[in-house]
Formats: sequence, C-alpha cells, structure tokens
Amino acid sequence: MTDDPTPRPTGENRSGGLLTSPSVATALSLLCVAALVAAVWVTLWLRGETAENEQRAEDQVALRQAAERFTETWNTFEAGQAQEYVDSVGPLLSTKFRAEFEKATQNVITGIEQQQLSSVGKVLIDEDEVPLVGIATQDDDSAQVLVVSDAQRVSSGQQVVRHWRWQISFVKTDGEWLVDKFEEA
Repeated sequence: MTDDPTPRPTGENRSGGLLTSPSVATALSLLCVAALVAAVWVTLWLRGETAENEQRAEDQVALRQAAERFTETWNTFEAGQAQEYVDSVGPLLSTKFRAEFEKATQNVITGIEQQQLSSVGKVLIDEDEVPLVGIATQDDDSAQVLVVSDAQRVSSGQQVVRHWRWQISFVKTDGEWLVDKFEEA
C-alpha cells in the first residue's frame, strides 16, 4: 500500500468526492420535507377546488331543472283541477313565498274556476333544443335564474298565448332549490 502524499483541498475525500457534513445532509432533508409538504398541500388544494367546482356544476343543473319545473308547473292547470294545481305549486316554493301563495289560494282557485281557465306552460328552446334558462347569479344558497316560456291558455273558450320572461329568485333549503319570488324581466 502506498500513501498518496498529495494534499487534498478541504471538503474532498481521497476518491475525489465531496465529504458529507451533517449540515448539508440536514439542509437536503429539510428541502425534501418542504417539497413533500408543498406537493401534498397543492394536491389537497386542487382536490378542494375540484370538489367546489363539481358542487357548483351540480347546483347549476339543479337550478335549471328547478326553474323549468316551476315555470311549467306554475303555467299548467285545468279549471276542474284548481286545488290540485295549488297543491302542486306549493312544494316548489320557499317558506316565505309559500305563505304568500297560500294567502291568495282561494282567489287563484276562484279565478281559474270562474273563467274556466286552462293553461299548458312550457320553457322555450333554441334551435339546438337547449332550454332558454340561464343562471344570472349564484352563490352557495341563493341564485337568480332567467327563463323564457310560453303558456297556451284557454279562457272562457278563447285561446290566448302568453309569452313570459321571468327572473326567478331561488334559495337553497335542505339541499333543494326553492322559488323565493319571481317577476317579469
């Protein structure tokens, strides 16, 4: 065995590599841990964003369906089934709007029966058969939806077509979108 008398620069071993020191190893370990923590955080954040986006998309579908259901139910009735009409509309309404509707129930029934009024409502569709329903605003528990619809009505034997453009206010109650009010737009 021969000893190599050539002096080496500080920090190198006899094979020419850098000597590992505890401070370099610690720094590299901390860097790896930080990178791992960052990767986990980004993954969890992206999952949260994805879940939030999925919930929003589900709510948008539910809102469009609720707007169509309300519009068609509100505009569809028969003179001989006025009470059934009132009963079918009630569950689509928020507690506040249902109370207002129930106050006017007798007038609604009387008006339908006296005028021998019947109506069939539908949400209009475009040339691609997409319903004309659009969400104007939306947050977690309320929304404004615009709807374009027609109602084919018969009043005392006379046919009348009614064209409606509504802005419907919805509130989310126990996971269900309910009509809180609506007005012509």
